[in-house]
Amino acid sequence: MTESYTPSSHKAINQVHRQKDRALYDAKSIFEILDDNILAHVGFTLPPGTAEEDDWPFVMPMCYGRIEDTVYIHGFVSGRMMKALATEPGPKVCITVTEINGLVVAMSPFHNSMNYKSAVIFGHGRLVEDPEEKDLALTVITNQPFRHADRWYDSRPPNSTDLKSTKVIAVQIEKASAKSRYGPVSDDRKDKQDPEVVGRYYAGTIPMKTVYGTPEPAEYNVVDTPKYLLPEAMNREQ
Repeated sequence: MTESYTPSSHKAINQVHRQKDRALYDAKSIFEILDDNILAHVGFTLPPGTAEEDDWPFVMPMCYGRIEDTVYIHGFVSGRMMKALATEPGPKVCITVTEINGLVVAMSPFHNSMNYKSAVIFGHGRLVEDPEEKDLALTVITNQPFRHADRWYDSRPPNSTDLKSTKVIAVQIEKASAKSRYGPVSDDRKDKQDPEVVGRYYAGTIPMKTVYGTPEPAEYNVVDTPKYLLPEAMNREQ
């Protein structure tokens, strides 16, 4: 498993061209962003002849999970994306994960920004057919949102219908990059030294944080809420 996804050239697909000082290519940083979030956007195109207009790209929001350098996604067996990513040879896939930590409000709208962390990974789709790998993949996808709790184990075991109706796609990370921004506003020096501008327009940052609330049991629920679903557990380590 690689420790770095440093681009091989400035033309590499994972080369960050704008604000290169914010770029990260080490696997540790990329994996941390993947592990700390719960929603990915998966980009792909349909195989030729699949649809009347099959040259349109698709970007779909998906749950996901990671095992080492492989990202797993799952879906209904006949879903358009699952069918497309399961074709041979493995189609190209781009997966992005983004975490927003704050709004950066500048005096000039052209310096408005966000504090964030994002990861972009590239690989090829592969249908997971080995039952053991499929079970592991479904486990990490299920557990991804629950802050290291084992929700997969604390659920009804899947039956044959569940497993037959679900495809799992593996995307081994071949190329990747991360990018992040932290810090204050970056207004132009001229504006910051202009009393009229400074005296009229606000500049500052607005922190953002996802906070989980108190669980609301379903109408038919008869068991106590597991401790790992309570706010003190769900909000830990955020």
